[in-house]
Amino acid sequence: MTSKQSKHQAATGSQPKDGIRKPARLTILAIIYALCIAAAIAFHAREGVHQLMEDPARICIWSLCFLLCLIYHKKRSSYRVAAEHTVLPPLTVILLVTGYFPDVAMFLIIVTIITSIITARSLKIGILRAGTTLAPIPLIKILFANTSHVLSIIISQNSVNAAINPYQFQHWLLPLLIMTVAVPIIRLICDIVTFFFVQIPIRKAMREYSLSHILAMALADLMAIVWIPEILEFANIGSDTATVLSVFMLALIAYSLLLMTVDTMNRLTRSRSALKCIANVSDALPLPNQVPEETVVRRINRGLTRMRCFISNANNLDKRGYSYRYSAPISTGSRQYYLAMERSIWNRPFMSTDETILLTCGEVLTESLRVNKEVTLLRTESETDTLTGALTYRAFIGHLKSLQTENVHNLVAVVYFGVEHLRTVNEHYGRKIGNAVLRSVGMRLSQLLPENATLSRVNGAEFAMIVTDVTSTSDVEELATRMRNLAVMPVYTEEGEVSVDVSSSISFSNATDGFSVLLADASAHIYESESSNLPVVDGVTSTLAAQNGSGDYFNASDVLRHAIEDNTISVLYQPIFDVNTKRITSLDTIVRVHDAKGRTLAPYFVTAEAHRLNMSVQLTLDVLETCVKDMTAFRKVAPELDIVDICMNGSELGASIFHERLEQLTHEQPQLCFRPAVGIACHSCGA
Repeated sequence: MTSKQSKHQAATGSQPKDGIRKPARLTILAIIYALCIAAAIAFHAREGVHQLMEDPARICIWSLCFLLCLIYHKKRSSYRVAAEHTVLPPLTVILLVTGYFPDVAMFLIIVTIITSIITARSLKIGILRAGTTLAPIPLIKILFANTSHVLSIIISQNSVNAAINPYQFQHWLLPLLIMTVAVPIIRLICDIVTFFFVQIPIRKAMREYSLSHILAMALADLMAIVWIPEILEFANIGSDTATVLSVFMLALIAYSLLLMTVDTMNRLTRSRSALKCIANVSDALPLPNQVPEETVVRRINRGLTRMRCFISNANNLDKRGYSYRYSAPISTGSRQYYLAMERSIWNRPFMSTDETILLTCGEVLTESLRVNKEVTLLRTESETDTLTGALTYRAFIGHLKSLQTENVHNLVAVVYFGVEHLRTVNEHYGRKIGNAVLRSVGMRLSQLLPENATLSRVNGAEFAMIVTDVTSTSDVEELATRMRNLAVMPVYTEEGEVSVDVSSSISFSNATDGFSVLLADASAHIYESESSNLPVVDGVTSTLAAQNGSGDYFNASDVLRHAIEDNTISVLYQPIFDVNTKRITSLDTIVRVHDAKGRTLAPYFVTAEAHRLNMSVQLTLDVLETCVKDMTAFRKVAPELDIVDICMNGSELGASIFHERLEQLTHEQPQLCFRPAVGIACHSCGA
């Protein structure tokens, strides 16, 4: 066996063509067969040589006819050392009928050896097949020893209409029936001896035989011989044995060509089925990510006839009455399986085209699994936040949009978790500790994540959880509370414990607006993140056209400009607590700006962008006016509050209108102290 054959067999997982474990034993058995054949040739050598000397031309023509008859060989088993079907039994009967068997037996044996070696493409295998093919001849000679006399009675006018003539049945039909049954049995016994001698598992080898083929060929041989008397009578050739033999030889040549044609058509049909299977699998490309092997099996079975393809977890199936072929092992990481073909003992033997189907489709499936794995890995990497392991904002939006079309009738909830004051943590402890806090919060939220939910990081300090198939809003609220309570536990870092504050909010889809509410909220929550990542030009933040989930665009600078011009800004206050005196000493101001849809601009973006737009003075004056009104109300509750730190970027200090207004307020509100706090906004606003 060549290395190429070994690689092919290893790839397909099929039975080896030889299956021989001891090549030396095969050689010994071939020598034994060769000696037996040589003895048979020597036994008929005298008559053969004598006939060749008398009429060499006729012997050569008949030998050529023998070659044409025996050129057809049909495999009955997938093992190379197994016997093949030939037309030798009908040919032997014909030679016995005409009485020419002793004269041409030597040449018949030689031609049988030549054709067997040619078809086997191996000297040893050819000798084994020739010996198995010639083994039934002694039985045929015994059965038809008196055939010439029988034929003269069969074709006589007195018995033409005697279809069930006792003499005809006893001396002609009965021997034919015995021969029809005995010849396959003798060849099978020879195969068993060969398998046993060269250590091929006999039980497994027997499953490679096709009973339907054996019976069909035996029946065809029987019918070919039964028609011999009718051929003789139709030809009206009398008792001229040479003419009788010529007619028989022509009939056998036609019979051999017919068998060869049928076999060729069968092979073409099987090849067509193989191409159809491969084409069906190719049409299914790319194979689905989920159970692609089922698609391949279904497509193969669509093109196969009288054979079944399926998925097997092992390559040693042992079902009684069936034989199998397997593809190369296909691994998915957690599981290894095979593409398997099954045929019953009544079907044709496996052919090379069947193995081609398994080899090709197995490679297609393996390559598809590899590509799907790489695509899934790339998709996971592109849709996964590297810091926290949660999904990205793009994956979050994509999931929401897919749910909008797939689960429009199901209640879906989105829970947002915001890590408060992350910017302060970054400035005080460093970005490394801030990343550790984010990573810890993400891990804690993932610990309580249910199966019907996904977690995404939608911006720098905010996570979003999508919960599908919601049965109760209270259950989601309870889950959000438990997740938040776990997330706010202090984080242990290399700098010590870091306090964490996490806020949460929930949005639900509804029957009226569907998913539009969720998509709008998703765009609003990403607004601040997009604003905080605006490009820097000449040291300040430039304008940016950001996109919301609905596809419309807004300009953050225009939103800020209109808010300052219309004085629609909001001011938040952050109390400054003195630990020693245990009282609030002052209030820091944080500027809030919202657009028409309620989306919020980041405070540090507001101060930087106002400076770029030359509107810092107007913004600060608006803040001052708002603080005067608010402090009047605050002092009714806490009279000790008298200091307000105004968020500024520093450019206001050079404007005379700012100093004039500040001085005016000092005279009007002597109990209040307004302190410019450059950079306070960036420190106080959080991340």
